[in-house]
Amino acid sequence: MRYVPHDAAPAELVHVTATAQPLCPEDFRHRITVDTLHDGDAIPARLRDLPAVAALEASGELKALHERERDWGANLVAEKLCAALGVSAFLRVNVARIVMDFNRFPGMSAPSSDAMSRLALSGPLADALDYPAKRFVLERCYDPVSRAMDTAILGRALKISIHTYDEHNPSMTRRPEVSLLTRSDSYQRHSRLPVGLFDPLFPDVLVESSSSSILRDRIALTLEKRGIAVEHNYPYCLPDGSVEVRCQPWFFFQHLRRLFEDAHIECAEDPAFTRVWEMLFNTNHRGGEDLALSGYLHRFRPAPRGLESTFDDAQAAYARIAAFAGEQDDIVARYRRSPTRTSAITIEVRKDLVWNFADDGTPLGPRDDQAETIANALATAIATYVREDR
Repeated sequence: MRYVPHDAAPAELVHVTATAQPLCPEDFRHRITVDTLHDGDAIPARLRDLPAVAALEASGELKALHERERDWGANLVAEKLCAALGVSAFLRVNVARIVMDFNRFPGMSAPSSDAMSRLALSGPLADALDYPAKRFVLERCYDPVSRAMDTAILGRALKISIHTYDEHNPSMTRRPEVSLLTRSDSYQRHSRLPVGLFDPLFPDVLVESSSSSILRDRIALTLEKRGIAVEHNYPYCLPDGSVEVRCQPWFFFQHLRRLFEDAHIECAEDPAFTRVWEMLFNTNHRGGEDLALSGYLHRFRPAPRGLESTFDDAQAAYARIAAFAGEQDDIVARYRRSPTRTSAITIEVRKDLVWNFADDGTPLGPRDDQAETIANALATAIATYVREDR
């Protein structure tokens, strides 16, 4: 845990030197994104000036929270995975998870929130922040990470997110060595997303799996053959606010926009249509005008003063896009199974396999050999998928 200046990068590309014989075909390496969201250790120094945060630090609770929440070893596995594949860099979130969890929707968690329903700001540290500090974290940390992620995944074929989790469940049963997460928690429970989570044009069935089942199963098979036990979507699925779920409507609407503008090239530069697409792409719920337009379209709220005609034009544009989507036979089925659809998969590795811990849970240091073994197995599986399965 370290304090950093307020302008320190909340996320960055970490460049990696490839192994002597990278496993992934050279012409495909640039189409793979690897990221880590929860292995950061940076806390903006300005938060330390708040009396409640200083009290948490003085009591030792802040350090204990950080050690419990951090995905120890995720950066290590990601680096070794990129080296084995020949991928030149991975996207690392530097901000500590106790400050901001980018794998959740922005906002302040309710006191009753569990791990799946909490928002980006949660826990004792978030409770210790005043209003300006909370805005600072979302505007100076969450939003730049979001922009970096957009850049990192646009046009990619594979998005691989590396996480690590605790050795035991709350019941003290041991978790699998690796779990592959591809399904929304809400879809697992209810076969749909919560109403209003994304725009109604987004088909919920696309969060049944965020990844090609062939990729998922190739990874599982390769790891199991090497003696690494694997489960799917266990002990939990993807939180609805996770990047893997949020990027599903983002990718789908990118696809729909290409189809629509190919058929209606005159609409490509029309401000009304541009405004609608920006609203549809606002899957992290941070765009204020986008949220206002969504409310105008779907909850019949009044337009902001001065934007009445602008929102009327956007409503007409939205109606044309919706009609176009409805006219496309099997658009969802074709997109769902398309080899060009981006596969986004979360890989959870048990922390104790890649990091040493004392008996009391204190993190001691990396287990490089074990991390390399797991990363090489993952790289072998991904490269096989690229060369043979796709």
